[in-house]
Amino acid sequence: MSRVTALALALGLIAGGALAADSLGDPFEGTKLGNPNWQWEFEPASWDLGETTPGWLTMEGDVSRNLWAAYTTSHLYQEHNGDFDIETHMITHYVSSSVVAGIVAYSPTTQDHNGRDGEWVTIKLWGRGAGNGDNAVIQYQAREFDGGEGFVGTVPGFQEPHETDIDLHIRMKREGTVFTAWYKRDIGDAWLDIGVTDQALEDPLRVGIFNGVADAAGEITTAYEYVIDNLTPFAVEPGGKLPLTWAGLKGSTE
Repeated sequence: MSRVTALALALGLIAGGALAADSLGDPFEGTKLGNPNWQWEFEPASWDLGETTPGWLTMEGDVSRNLWAAYTTSHLYQEHNGDFDIETHMITHYVSSSVVAGIVAYSPTTQDHNGRDGEWVTIKLWGRGAGNGDNAVIQYQAREFDGGEGFVGTVPGFQEPHETDIDLHIRMKREGTVFTAWYKRDIGDAWLDIGVTDQALEDPLRVGIFNGVADAAGEITTAYEYVIDNLTPFAVEPGGKLPLTWAGLKGSTE
């Protein structure tokens, strides 16, 4: 092998490794996170990969972990610069309280609409307590802001009661400063538009999934089947998995 060929091969391997490392995806197979770039902010007391249910990452929400006035939610994230397009499948079960789960892109160095350090764009499943009907809705928000600029305080056509399996697919895309959000109920469905917003968030962003109980008491369990990166696919994308129900989730821990 010539020096030129060897050098080209080495550079190709390095480039390929860097490309794989930049993926935001993870199939959540086995008992360890497949993507080495994950980090926790406010790691929950109880979470596992594949132990509660094989092929799913399960998070039990800690109390006083919200994503509205402040960034206190339990956030599994990767630092990322530039464009992205990710989606996840999540199943949530909660009991009468204010709870949150979903996808968020958080910039700790960007000022929010009120001049505070720390801004984000999130697709949030908000489970509401008795005072708001004991049901869950989808929200598209920045920090303590969803009253314009393409954000949506309550997405029309989606409302699910508490103490049920809330099955949801969500997707967020960033192109430059433009963020686009979609959702669907089943994997074979077409994506439904949530909204488009132009937000100049400074890199690096913390991009990932989250879960928490906004109140001082309450219960939420969210199982995430995968994170798919549509721009830079992970080396192994998720294959077929058995359907998950709350009865199955609880039964696997008994």
